[in-house]
Amino acid sequence: MENFEKMAALGAKGVGAGALVAWLGFVFVTRPVSSGGIDAVSHLCLAAASFMPFALLSAAHLWFGAQLTRGADSIRG
Repeated sequence: MENFEKMAALGAKGVGAGALVAWLGFVFVTRPVSSGGIDAVSHLCLAAASFMPFALLSAAHLWFGAQLTRGADSIRG
């Protein structure tokens, strides 16, 4: 298992960063456009409300990646 801890930690940190990039992509796709759709105030509300699930997913993966980086002894102590 020790051989894969560094790769698993890197993968977990990558998912954490990717979740924030996915949120930025979501905010970009739902932006207001001149041809109609959502207005600016609703877009800001949508961006603020959708940030929390993406941020929690990112934080959980970053924490798990940091725990994997510290090693197996940090789990028990």
